[in-house]
Amino acid sequence: MTLYRHILKESLPLLLLSLLFLTAVYLFGFFYAGARWLEGVPLLKVLRWLSYHVPGVLVQVFPIALVTTTVLVFGRLSAEGAQFALLSGGVPLYRAALPLLGVGAVLSGAALYLQEFLVPHYNERVRVAWWDEIHTEGAGLHRLVGLQVPIGKGKTLYFEAFDWEKKAMERVRISAFQGEEATFLFAERGYWEGKVITLEGYRLYRVDFRAVPGLEGAKDLLAQVRRVFRAVSQGEVLEVESDLSRARAIADYADTFSFGQDSLSEAYRKMQNPFLAPLERFRARLEFHSKLALPLANLVLVLLAAAMALRYGRSTGLALGLSVLLALGYYGAFFLGRSLAGIGALPPELGAWGADLLFLLLGLRALLR
Repeated sequence: MTLYRHILKESLPLLLLSLLFLTAVYLFGFFYAGARWLEGVPLLKVLRWLSYHVPGVLVQVFPIALVTTTVLVFGRLSAEGAQFALLSGGVPLYRAALPLLGVGAVLSGAALYLQEFLVPHYNERVRVAWWDEIHTEGAGLHRLVGLQVPIGKGKTLYFEAFDWEKKAMERVRISAFQGEEATFLFAERGYWEGKVITLEGYRLYRVDFRAVPGLEGAKDLLAQVRRVFRAVSQGEVLEVESDLSRARAIADYADTFSFGQDSLSEAYRKMQNPFLAPLERFRARLEFHSKLALPLANLVLVLLAAAMALRYGRSTGLALGLSVLLALGYYGAFFLGRSLAGIGALPPELGAWGADLLFLLLGLRALLR
């Protein structure tokens, strides 16, 4: 127990400093990448946008910070010859790594909690703040002009133009299909707030494609045309409920970048959905397992980091270089596995978990030698 308390006493301050430093580096990277568009933006708004990145950044920096801490602490033990004292006292090296393995378990739990409850919400806020507050003043929907946006229950939203002054969608179309019957809703203008789309100057039509063959050779062509094409209603204002919120629409469709808006439970439900297209289910499996594998890297990397530090981390500079090498190696293997799974070269489970399995085997082998 004395050994464990000593290792934790040395490790926790280093871990906290590593987390603060790495988080600051990540946030500066986001600021630097967006500096061109942040000129003239109020400082408070920029700081708020940066703060939205923090939950997602923490999930990514937990493993790096833990590796850095492990390498520095065990590198110091190595420099003082502590591993020989442990071995001569009959204490296997893996037992010395147990306190940091416990810290890794806590960080893994924290990362899973963040992935489920905070990261999806704040990733959405990042996207909305960027397009709806920094780039424009409430006009983020302009990025969706010309796109087919699914809004739930089989409905699709499309609009041809955007009125910057009124912050309104123009020449709006909402379409939906039920079997061979289609519903088309056209409007001169539309406003989207929350999950409600308000249409102005709307016209609602239904088309029964099952009746289309009857047009050929119909005795009463006009009556048959009316059976196929039906003008149901028109009016000044109509509210349409959407399963997709305005914020989520901007987050998902404003550009081609993906920030992982789905929580773990949402990714799992997608993966289990039997009505999802095969390609979408394949992607959902990859996303779900990736969201599990990355947090659990906190457990996996401790073993290899401790073993490598005891053997090669005798100086601080060498220990820091070793921590960078291990972190880059893990993330390189992780994203390579995801990429190979993404193109179908690997099953999604193997693509997501491959890096964890590889580093777990290397760590166990190194500690048990």
